[in-house]
Amino acid sequence: MELFHGTRTTPPSEIYHGEYGFDMTYSTSGMWGIGTYFAKNASYSCNGYDYKLPNGISYLEMSTNAFLTANDMITIKNRVDGHDEDERGQQCDSDRNVDQSEDEQEDEDDDEDDRKSDISNVSSTVRDISGNFKRHHNCTQKFMQVTLCNDSEDLLSKAIKELQSYSLHTRSWALTQDEITYLLKQPQLNKPSKIKSKVRKQCFQIKDYLNGLVSSTPNSVVEILIIYKNGIWRVKVRGFKDHVNNAVSKIQNWLNDNIETEVQLSISKVMAVFLRTKASSDIKKMEKIDGIKITIMSAACRKHTNDEQTDNNDCLKLSGSYSRISSARKKVEDFLEGLFEQEKQFPCPSWDVSKNISQSLRTCLKKLQDSDDCEAIGWLKTYTATERRDTTPRVTISIVGLNEEAVEDVTEQCQVIVDGYVIWKPSTDEFRAIFNALIVKKSPFIDEFRQQWETDIQLDRVTNTITIPARSKMIADDIKEALLSLGEEKKPRVTRISEFIPIQPNIRRFVNQAISSLLDEAKTQKVFVEAKNSTGLKLHGLSDIVTELKQKINSIINEIKQNITTSRLQLSSTESDLFRGDAYKLAKSIERETNTIIRDVAADKTNSTSKTNENDTNSVVTVVVNSRGQTIVVEKGDITKVKNVDVIVNAANGPLYHAGGVDKAIADAAGPALDQECRQIIAKNGGLPISAGKAVTTTAGNLPFKCIIHAIGPQYIDGDKQERPLLFSSVLSSLRLAEGESFTSVALPAISSKTYGFPLADCTNIVVRAVKQFFADYPQSHVQKVILLDMDDAACNSFAREVVIDHRNALIDDDDISNYELPPLTAKWCWQDGNGEKIYDENHTRQIETAFQDYLKTSAKSVLIISADNLKSGVIVNYSIHFLPNLKQMLTSNPSALNSRIVCGHQMRENTGYKRDIIRYPITQQAKSIPVTYHPKPLDLYDLKLVTTKVYWDIIGITNAAMQKAEAAIRKAIDSATIAEPFSITLNKHFDTHKKELIKIATQQQIKIDFQQECSGQLSMVLKGLKPNVAESKLKITSYALDTLKMQVDNDQIICIPKKWGDQTEGCTLVEIPRNDSDFARIENRMKETMTNVKIDKIERVQNIRMWRHYAFRHLELKKELSHMPNLQIEMELFHGTRTTLPSEIYHGEYGFDMTYSTSGKWGIGTYFAKNASYSCNGYDYKLPNGKRQVFLAQVLTGDTYDCKSDSSLRRPPKKNETKSGLRYNSVSGDTRGSKVYIVYENRVAYPTYLITFTV
Repeated sequence: MELFHGTRTTPPSEIYHGEYGFDMTYSTSGMWGIGTYFAKNASYSCNGYDYKLPNGISYLEMSTNAFLTANDMITIKNRVDGHDEDERGQQCDSDRNVDQSEDEQEDEDDDEDDRKSDISNVSSTVRDISGNFKRHHNCTQKFMQVTLCNDSEDLLSKAIKELQSYSLHTRSWALTQDEITYLLKQPQLNKPSKIKSKVRKQCFQIKDYLNGLVSSTPNSVVEILIIYKNGIWRVKVRGFKDHVNNAVSKIQNWLNDNIETEVQLSISKVMAVFLRTKASSDIKKMEKIDGIKITIMSAACRKHTNDEQTDNNDCLKLSGSYSRISSARKKVEDFLEGLFEQEKQFPCPSWDVSKNISQSLRTCLKKLQDSDDCEAIGWLKTYTATERRDTTPRVTISIVGLNEEAVEDVTEQCQVIVDGYVIWKPSTDEFRAIFNALIVKKSPFIDEFRQQWETDIQLDRVTNTITIPARSKMIADDIKEALLSLGEEKKPRVTRISEFIPIQPNIRRFVNQAISSLLDEAKTQKVFVEAKNSTGLKLHGLSDIVTELKQKINSIINEIKQNITTSRLQLSSTESDLFRGDAYKLAKSIERETNTIIRDVAADKTNSTSKTNENDTNSVVTVVVNSRGQTIVVEKGDITKVKNVDVIVNAANGPLYHAGGVDKAIADAAGPALDQECRQIIAKNGGLPISAGKAVTTTAGNLPFKCIIHAIGPQYIDGDKQERPLLFSSVLSSLRLAEGESFTSVALPAISSKTYGFPLADCTNIVVRAVKQFFADYPQSHVQKVILLDMDDAACNSFAREVVIDHRNALIDDDDISNYELPPLTAKWCWQDGNGEKIYDENHTRQIETAFQDYLKTSAKSVLIISADNLKSGVIVNYSIHFLPNLKQMLTSNPSALNSRIVCGHQMRENTGYKRDIIRYPITQQAKSIPVTYHPKPLDLYDLKLVTTKVYWDIIGITNAAMQKAEAAIRKAIDSATIAEPFSITLNKHFDTHKKELIKIATQQQIKIDFQQECSGQLSMVLKGLKPNVAESKLKITSYALDTLKMQVDNDQIICIPKKWGDQTEGCTLVEIPRNDSDFARIENRMKETMTNVKIDKIERVQNIRMWRHYAFRHLELKKELSHMPNLQIEMELFHGTRTTLPSEIYHGEYGFDMTYSTSGKWGIGTYFAKNASYSCNGYDYKLPNGKRQVFLAQVLTGDTYDCKSDSSLRRPPKKNETKSGLRYNSVSGDTRGSKVYIVYENRVAYPTYLITFTV
């Protein structure tokens, strides 16, 4: 019979695509029991049992030669199962521009081939339509007529209005060289078909990766094209405006967070030593705050020098992601500029004396370097034999300190030692008496005298002189007096002693003030005082005077200890950074003003524990909170050391083996009891692995948590094996277990992201959405805080990016993430390990069982390869599965063998060929459970929360009045540092969107932002907060504005490969310029302006694709930075000689003119270029063996230049305005040897355009 049937809530597609059509198992109770019901009358099935569509939509496709407007283009997602991908492809094709370039057409033709190759399981009608696309590519546009129907005129009107408002939006931008290199290194998920061109294959590879990147982003249904033209790779993203903006934001944020770059800052040798010894904590702090790696590289690491200087030089290398390097660099530069560096020279009578004094100074400087109490270090300069011939004898010390006072203190101590080195010439009789006493009579023995005075005196009988290398002139004079007394037998011998008096750091200031008069008096009594010691002071002098002085000082110390008192003050982390800046300069100023001691408690704890691990403390990156106070925190750190958390989640595998990654770290920290519990859980599960998407609990063993939840995340294969809903479920299951135990806080990592290969962007997206879904499902949950953390910067950045996204509409485009269904296992599979049998996880069990059943049916050799954890190092290894050749025959003769344990073959490790048996066990079949559909509740909106970490400070004083005065001074300093500063940036449009991003920046920097009225593209605001935070916010806001403008401005003329380079697409080539070329004549005339007798042998154009791209993008950035100076010439053509460095090392090098090889010069450490050829060709040119010479004519980004007299202390261009942090000139210029010279202080701002070979 022909009867009616309504599906009610079941989509009709599940019927006509289903295995059984009307599947009776989905039926439930009814008037005639459990069955499938049909009706003769339509009224029955259409009254309550019909499936209701929100809008009824039908489609009719047409071809026409007319062009579509943007409003005619309509894309509907999820319309007919199995057809949406193909129709989206058709829609995108219909919008192609007929006037596109040939390169674009070829690349889009590849997209066409790729798209068609992806369509395999669609109807022949759709396939035929798809086949006609290419034929109509240049002459026909596709239209789609959309018919809407609905019972409600209001809903129909709204739908029509929405469809009419749809328009396609396109955004495009050029990829940098670093981005291209990174993208081409990424694993390729899909292989292109019928593409032979290398460039087109690379286009496909980049597009494929970016498509995968945005696939998990809500509301990001877009078409991505990669176009290569004129040496530039461009990304074009097309779709609905919001979708395009979401996709572009996802791509750019991902690239910024994951692509590593580096910046090198040149520093002196002594600066490098200072940073290693005295400022290591500052370096680590900047590393931790900015998420970068700072490496101090010595000159020994580099094998040659270049540029127009000669000495070696150290450098500071900053490595990290694009998004962090820019702001971090400015912080590091400001820190280096805030240090004090000077050179001090001490004249000497001879180089031998200089050598001896240097030995004494070296010992002193080593002590100062090791002392925590000294905030500066000194470094002795070594003179070569040639330098000694051309220079008067001297000792030269380079000194670097945190402040000028510390540098002066080191200088003063060095001066004391230099003054204490005395070459004394007594009278002949005096020398004879001293020699007779020490050498002949040995009364005292000379070594005994040296030991008593702690000075290695030397007697020279040839010159009758005595060298006294004393610690000060005072001691040297005492030694003279003591030596003279040796010749006077009746004169009583003076006894001298050294005494050390320990002083605790917390009372040091009070003691020094109280004993200052005693020490002044002691100096008059020829007592030498060494006070520069972090643990106390040392007295050296006459025994009776020193003993008495020590008693008086100890008495004062004891009295101070009895009166000392401490008050603890609590400041925010931002306020604390204010007092930590410039080596606690502000705190020390308040100490002197109030006669107190102010101690940073956290810093004291770190200094007192030599084995403190910088990873012991986790750092908060981002915090978001919903309206009910449920909080998500992103932290960087070790999950086993997370503080104030009830329970942690482990990223476990199905068998609960702990092989690698965070799983092994947690298991090792928890101890052997955890392994035992996990084995018991597997045993209770019938020896089967825990299913992916589930979670189980154990105790925490040795860890300080209430329990550990083991989330079974999926292994990522291709994205089509329900990996996404399984990961979503594993997180949700974990949080539900925590809720069931009434825990209040949970910490979890990026589950499945590392060992199991889940793409990090997808992983963090799903984890964050699962956490937000849990909070939505449990609005009154016991769990109030979930911490997402990882040791990896990329994972933390990805989490931080994801938590601030509004996911409330995510399920509209991703409604399959919350439901999955896995069939029950039909067998258990194990492999034979040296310690027994190990079970496969659920995914591999299914794969092997499927291959096994296929083998029994077809006898075909297995081709299955599984990627499994090797259980030793946590590394994924490929194993091929092989079944016994006679297995089918054996089972045919004995079918019951399948009812018990049976060895079915072996697994073989692909890279070693090592084999292990594989074993199958039958399992009892369970009745199929009726799936329970999960209906997620709507997600909440989350707001970024200001992170305020409390930091403790101790105020130590002798009187309460002094301590109160110090606290008041601290509060006053905080109030004084709080400013409200007007600021404005240029942004073309979409101010509301930009404001949201700027509010995030302000919140992260712990300041407030008040927006003013917009005016002609200018967004004005007032920034309120501590001065350093406001300055940092301005840098980040400026960087955001520049990045935004970068997307809005087309600068192909700057970044394209020059047309004269021809079809070159990679590598480096030298192309000789013909003599009749206009460039040859121009360069020759330029040379002859200052070198009339020059004869040019040849001029070669350097065509280095990679180097040019770096230079071109820096050119583009500089143009935007200086957009407010439109008439400024930011690029110049200048000469540069390499002296002894091969020119090939420049044009084949990574950076071209590498600034880190530069050393001292008139304008400091930088790369020097000259306007006049005579400057670079006279002493700085490279000399060939045949007598010819070579020099470069380079393109140099001089930008905004600061012209000044020579200053050898420069390490970077000066600031334009001292009140504006970070705003510096781009280069420095000056006049020397008859030419204007230009100096740049960073790499990739100069390109070696021409190599000129000439003779004079």
